[in-house]
Amino acid sequence: MTLAAALLAVCTGCAGSSADHMSPQRLEHGLVFSLDGVGGYNWGPRWLRSGLDEAQCPYAFYIFDWGHGPAGMFFTDLWDTDGNQRRASELADLILNYQKFYPGRPVFLIGHSGGGGMVDFTLEQLPEGVQVDVAFLLAPALDPGRNLAPALRHVRKACYVTYSAGDVGLMGLGTSVFTTMDGKHTVGAGLVGFRLPPDLSAADRAEYAKLRQASWNVSLVKSGALGGHMGWSSPGFARDFIAPILAGGEPAPIFRPIDGIEPAKPTASASAEAPAPARKGGAR
Repeated sequence: MTLAAALLAVCTGCAGSSADHMSPQRLEHGLVFSLDGVGGYNWGPRWLRSGLDEAQCPYAFYIFDWGHGPAGMFFTDLWDTDGNQRRASELADLILNYQKFYPGRPVFLIGHSGGGGMVDFTLEQLPEGVQVDVAFLLAPALDPGRNLAPALRHVRKACYVTYSAGDVGLMGLGTSVFTTMDGKHTVGAGLVGFRLPPDLSAADRAEYAKLRQASWNVSLVKSGALGGHMGWSSPGFARDFIAPILAGGEPAPIFRPIDGIEPAKPTASASAEAPAPARKGGAR
């Protein structure tokens, strides 16, 4: 069975995925993995997919359903550390298999809220030298002081982060009481963005040149981002701000380098054409 057929069998009818969005033609162009937040409803990825369709994005689109479903609600998804790492391992395997059968095609990761944490965990599990092209952490439910360098090493071009001071209910009170995805009782990066951790090695600090952050402002209302938690998954935001980046264009000015770090120069896209190596650690 080809990878295209295997992915179609897995995705069609699951988590709102469709055969059209996982067609062999789309897989030939590239692959977007989208992960929703805790609770397992997958509304956000469907909205994002709609916006990318409006922008005529040619890539395959895979909704990776990582959570325990609505019955698990957000408590289990937040606190099942071992289970979340296993699911991140499964996504890492999908990335490796896609790159093996479709060498040189771009791979993108988009994670919203708890899904942003899962994107970080997945990137950390990829083998040395294996990279995706671009990652998006939309209102990520992660500790703002988390060292992102281990994940950023596996991003070729840039990692884009969005946050909003209006997201105080979930990314302020919610994560402070119930913890972030990485187990910290603190406000989430989805509220305040990431800060540069102290005492970084020179190598880790260099990885932060790939990070771009966007703070919500009123100009984003016209694209459907109203300043709350779910606005970053709106079709309009995907169409106006995510799709141009996926197409290889320059990011909008709202995305800025982290304070104290010079932005990275663009690097050539395309994944390595060699078969993907065995992944380090984690369950298979």
